[in-house]
Amino acid sequence: MTVAVIVLGLIPALIVLVLAILARLASNRAPASPGPQFAPLVGATVLDDALLLDADRRAAAAMLVDMAVGRRIRLLAEEPDGTGRRARRRAPVGVEIVEGAEFSADELKLLDAVLGDGAGRERVRRLSSSGRALAHRVRAVLDGARERLEDAGLLRPGRRHWPVALLRAAAVLLLLWNGFLLIAALSEGPVAASILLGCGMLVCLAALVVVPRAWRTFLPASEPARAHLAGLREYMALAEAEPLRFLQSTEGALLSGDVSADAAAQRLQRFLLNERLLPYAVLFGMERSWAQLVRVQSDRLPAVEGVGDVLEATALVLQVIELIGGAVQLVGAVIALGDAVGGVAELAGGLLDA
Repeated sequence: MTVAVIVLGLIPALIVLVLAILARLASNRAPASPGPQFAPLVGATVLDDALLLDADRRAAAAMLVDMAVGRRIRLLAEEPDGTGRRARRRAPVGVEIVEGAEFSADELKLLDAVLGDGAGRERVRRLSSSGRALAHRVRAVLDGARERLEDAGLLRPGRRHWPVALLRAAAVLLLLWNGFLLIAALSEGPVAASILLGCGMLVCLAALVVVPRAWRTFLPASEPARAHLAGLREYMALAEAEPLRFLQSTEGALLSGDVSADAAAQRLQRFLLNERLLPYAVLFGMERSWAQLVRVQSDRLPAVEGVGDVLEATALVLQVIELIGGAVQLVGAVIALGDAVGGVAELAGGLLDA
């Protein structure tokens, strides 16, 4: 009976687990980094790069931060009335449109989506709390950008749903099958068979955990842009790990104690560069640590003309990131495309409660 249990229960479960691992590797496949890159590609947009990273859930938050560090909007947050995690999570957030600011078509659509209709006619608005409508509007912005990239030959239409569905169905069926065999083995089978069937059930559960969500297929034309993003991620990961080293300029070593005009100018240039990478920190899930790096850099900037306004605008962005517990929470789970309505319900009742 033990051999039959291995053949009928454990081996099929192991096969499904291996296939689930292969599917996850395929979903996470990324081009090799060409080396650290210090800035996005010329002409690239945060929204397009979010889709090329398959980071749809963070796209809207990254776009808002991008507009904020570009001094085109101001992110407004109020100190929570209560204390503790729940009070912080419920801190209302709004947006102030900077007078004279210019926006791309995608940015205007996003502002209309998260602020509600007529965002451009009022200077200060709270983020929308109309859950279902908000989900559809944000989804429409992402879908429009996705279709544009598909037409450009960068993405294959749709996502890879069928491998995910098949693997999940197989894992569930094998879990039930191993459970049925385990019940039979407990009544009249050897102990070894019961142990193997229990292991088979655990393997099925592991397969369910490992199976990725439906993933996007990238075409060869997207490889240069995605490789550049991989290099940008590499630079930011290195900067996280070695902040003192990466407070230096890209041109060469710069001692932090150097007070010369050239050193001051290079520190300011590095600060502005890293500040502009805050939206990409959101896309890469590094928003907390990168905001801290930018904060450290701002503390080390010299008192030169024009720095005060730069630091004031940056401080507003960092304050909001800190207040609401991460920039990605600016729009919460609105961008969780598969379960957008449920995410927006939490959003409307929580972070962005107006």
